[in-house]
Amino acid sequence: MKELMNFSLYENDMNMFGSDWGRIRNFLVRHDLDGLELFVDSSPLPEVPVDIIEGVHLPYWMGRHRAWVDPSAFDQDMEEFEKIYVFGGGSRGEVIDNFRRSLENAHVLDASYAVFHVSYAEMEQVFTRCFDCTDYDVLETTSEFLNEAVSVYPGGEPPVRLFFENLWWPGLTFLDPMNVEYFGSLLDFDNWAFVLDTGHLMNATMKCDDEECSVNVVLDLLSNHSEDILRRIEGMHFHCSLSGEFMRSSLGMEAPEGFDDRPFQDRLMSVMEILEQMDQHMPFTSESCSRLVDMVSPDFLTHEFVSTDLLILDEKLNIQKRALRG
Repeated sequence: MKELMNFSLYENDMNMFGSDWGRIRNFLVRHDLDGLELFVDSSPLPEVPVDIIEGVHLPYWMGRHRAWVDPSAFDQDMEEFEKIYVFGGGSRGEVIDNFRRSLENAHVLDASYAVFHVSYAEMEQVFTRCFDCTDYDVLETTSEFLNEAVSVYPGGEPPVRLFFENLWWPGLTFLDPMNVEYFGSLLDFDNWAFVLDTGHLMNATMKCDDEECSVNVVLDLLSNHSEDILRRIEGMHFHCSLSGEFMRSSLGMEAPEGFDDRPFQDRLMSVMEILEQMDQHMPFTSESCSRLVDMVSPDFLTHEFVSTDLLILDEKLNIQKRALRG
């Protein structure tokens, strides 16, 4: 099993290391990590040391499902950058082109895998959690999108192995084994696997208030899945989210007054504040977390934290590595 750290080329992440890849490399060595899971999109790549990139994370377009159900969504009066952020582009063809360019960036980096979220939640729905679709609806439009996007590659297989990640919105949640099996049956290609995000699964249950209980809840849910599905979990995003009380108490929340009339960046900041309370990305502290890894036996385990402070990131990694090693 290779152990990785999530990273991006955004200013916040690069500034922690003074934009010095040598410092990043030394940090990985000090924490006995095998490399990075790097966020990439369709933008041209800068100079990146390929040898420390093990995997990549592709963009998550929150509203792509709605645009696939109703293409008139692309005609909304939105700034171009907002349209790309929400839908992935200004038309179906543009979204597919952007996805392919992202995959080709992953291929250039010689990534072993590329993570893609199978989920749907637009900005206002982050507050209200009111959706006009089911898991099955999202799984169907996502598979349709993916099948078309990869069909141009040799043998109809993506150039990089796609890892499908669970969230707690409609789509792939890992709460229902039948949904997971159904999604796999819809795919026309075989170069894919799952990446299990432990914190996202905890969020989805809305039950997780303490760490020991949370580990047991996740183990119980995983035990409901077939051996074939468990073997398909080749990656893990490893972190702890004990937001059960918030997830329960915030049911029925409404979007802030005048939310739709606010500038895009203001709306996005409000959404991020809520997401931070839902999805905590805390380090595991209990040795019992190793039971999750033992059950799944992933090829890649990404210590996934959100930080703009190198000392805090260093501490989180130390805490979780210590718990994992027992």
